[in-house]
Amino acid sequence: MEIPIGRVWRLLVDIERYADWHPTLRFTDRPGDEERVNYIYSPRGTRGPELAAEGRITGLDWLKSFSWQTGIPGILVIEESHRLEKLGQGVEVTHRLVCRGFFSWLGYPFLLRACRVFLTRSNNALEQHFRRSTVRSRYARPSGRRA
Repeated sequence: MEIPIGRVWRLLVDIERYADWHPTLRFTDRPGDEERVNYIYSPRGTRGPELAAEGRITGLDWLKSFSWQTGIPGILVIEESHRLEKLGQGVEVTHRLVCRGFFSWLGYPFLLRACRVFLTRSNNALEQHFRRSTVRSRYARPSGRRA
């Protein structure tokens, strides 16, 4: 993407605004606890049921990576991560999902397909958010110029 790394970073770590661009995921933070979040997944967007769980931010490396996980240890834990790498004037984003626990092995074919669909939808939504040329993003820095 030919988007400045800082702009992509601000969007990815602004968990309160995920619902503005992400088709199926949103977070709400827990007052007084910067590490834990409420993780809400809607497989069909606004048209379907919601699955809610507690999540935990597992990694936050400034302008490099951001990750979180949700689930029940030993049963099924899903960790999602974004890694950013500056390329010229833009950024390359590597988005991953890792599943661990008993049900990750038991439901492997289903989870593999579901993870691929989730990653594709998420990545497309992220790209579309930055491709909108007619709407100035709220994450852009003000230019300081006045019309």
